[in-house]
Amino acid sequence: MQEPTAATLSDAPPCVARDETRLFLFVCKDSPIGPDCRVEHLEGHLAHVEANWRRYVVAGPMRRPGETAFCGSCFLVRAKDADEAWSVVHGDPYITSGLYANIELTEITPSIGLWVGGKIWADAAAIAHRAKGG
Repeated sequence: MQEPTAATLSDAPPCVARDETRLFLFVCKDSPIGPDCRVEHLEGHLAHVEANWRRYVVAGPMRRPGETAFCGSCFLVRAKDADEAWSVVHGDPYITSGLYANIELTEITPSIGLWVGGKIWADAAAIAHRAKGG
């Protein structure tokens, strides 16, 4: 991805259609067995994500700023519901081995940015009902 320039940073984002694909974000924090477990299950993990790559919008390890060691993983999964999202990641040895001390699942709506291609609202009034949870 190319870094934005001063000229592109000042441009207003275009309004684009909202993508209705449901997306589920798994934020997985490593347990103390992290490094050894990651190495032990690396091949199985890679085989799983490669076999299911079309279901992942993006996935990868997480690091704390300024550190090189992994502290967890995130998986953004396309699915019709949370159960289907879990079924995608459940076969991953990183999920089933105890690597993660905590897994948090959240549904997200991509709303603005380079990946979205702009923003999904014309003005605040157009999305005020969503801000209230509607």
